[in-house]
Amino acid sequence: MQTGNVVHSLLDRHLEQGHGTLLWTRGDDGEFSYADLYRLTCQAANALRDAGVGLEDRVVVAMPDSPRYVAIILALWRLGAVPVPLPTVLTETEYRTVAADCRPVAAIVAAEHADMWVRVRVGSGWPRLLLVDGPPPSPPGSFSLPERLGDATEVPITTLSIDDTAVIQYTSGSTGAPKGVVHLHRGLAAVLEGFPTRLRLTPEDVCFSAAKLSFGYGFGNSLLFPLAAGAATVLLGPASDPARVLDVVTRHRPSVLFGVPTLYAAILDAARERQEIGLAQVRTCVSAGEPLPQALAQRWRDRFGVDLVNGLGSTECLHVFIASVPGATPPGSAGTLVTGYDAQIRDDEGRQLGPDETGHLWVQGQANGARYWNNQPETISTMVGGWNRTGDQARRDASGVFWFVARSDDVLKIGGLKVAPSEIESCLLQHADVATCAVVGVPDDQGIVVLTAYVQPRESAGSEAEVRRRLRTHLAASLAPFKRPREIVLVDELPMTATRKVARHVLRRQARETLAADSHPPAARQAGHDDR
Repeated sequence: MQTGNVVHSLLDRHLEQGHGTLLWTRGDDGEFSYADLYRLTCQAANALRDAGVGLEDRVVVAMPDSPRYVAIILALWRLGAVPVPLPTVLTETEYRTVAADCRPVAAIVAAEHADMWVRVRVGSGWPRLLLVDGPPPSPPGSFSLPERLGDATEVPITTLSIDDTAVIQYTSGSTGAPKGVVHLHRGLAAVLEGFPTRLRLTPEDVCFSAAKLSFGYGFGNSLLFPLAAGAATVLLGPASDPARVLDVVTRHRPSVLFGVPTLYAAILDAARERQEIGLAQVRTCVSAGEPLPQALAQRWRDRFGVDLVNGLGSTECLHVFIASVPGATPPGSAGTLVTGYDAQIRDDEGRQLGPDETGHLWVQGQANGARYWNNQPETISTMVGGWNRTGDQARRDASGVFWFVARSDDVLKIGGLKVAPSEIESCLLQHADVATCAVVGVPDDQGIVVLTAYVQPRESAGSEAEVRRRLRTHLAASLAPFKRPREIVLVDELPMTATRKVARHVLRRQARETLAADSHPPAARQAGHDDR
């Protein structure tokens, strides 16, 4: 029977075509073939089914990237369930908010986060079942997933419609509140015809993504695209710091590298100190998640001899919908449409604009999300008649090449992740030391956005050093690492406009001046005498 369940084209098809011996993944956990992945998937599917997971059940997956993670996602699809991937760096409050929103029947979590998820369940009432990727926790309703993994008896694929829900991916919008983007099996099938084709992925390729599976960018890079092409992937569990990424690239020799501009800038910094660093085996490097500065792309090509493919995408559109073509699109451009997508530049009233006119970027495609989970107002506002209002300002020239201009709102992208200054400000204002505050983001000399919090402390707050220490402790307990400001500047008062609004343009100018000064420090500061 024909089924819209995407798991068949991603896994079973390869075995049916006699390709089970193809390499699927290599990494710290060893090497696994596609036949090994099938075995791991059936093991996980049996364990999850025995635990009560079934058709249309939503299941949170919050684990480090690993072969088991991919097998769990495929097992959930095999059962007709709906995975909800979440980063491992969120706070208890953030997890509780998502759990209360999507009401997962089960959560599969890393062992080190088991106690936190027990509290999440108490606070939100969800999930009903907690499966830990490690030793069994003690609370009732919690189990050790490894202990439940038995034989690899074949589990048939649940027949689904192409319009059944495949995955819910959470993203932060302009308010900072998490929004779950609902993607259908139709959309996952459609995206496989687009960017992987642009990248010319084949079974000979080995992909490595620094972006994690829990984010839309990494989900495509490490799971959807390699499996669709019968290619291999390298899965990195710990945080993807530049040194770790370079170690993986050296040892596992990927041919396609996916990252964000922040990472590429850090690798270039490391390469200044280590001339032996090379990427001879890498044929394609992809940069997405945030705007790619042209100067950074040029420095990358000069140092490594490989062009950066600049991709523009969003969680709402599942992955990259516009990408540059080295040698065919102008340097600094966003590029051209990826197969399967259409895009228009529109004015504030929704009217289509002409060549070289700047306006709002609207994107249409079968891979676009169907809706926001449990959030009809945002769905109506953002997803209009099959089009997605991306929140980007852009223009398209007469040749059809797109140029990114800016975000349409105040949402920033840092390391490929959306950050709303208002969310950070709300967090700071909860602290007793803070009278008022404002958070801005400005690019440093490499074009990477740096967050700075300007805080007006209360008179009774104490010394500046103590205030900063307490605020950093408060932020660490309340916000994920990528949302925490790099700099906390204490001020007597915030600059105001004539209408008594915070003059953010003044703060941005101050932040840029501070970053510029830090990039050319005076001799005393270079010698380590920075007294700020």
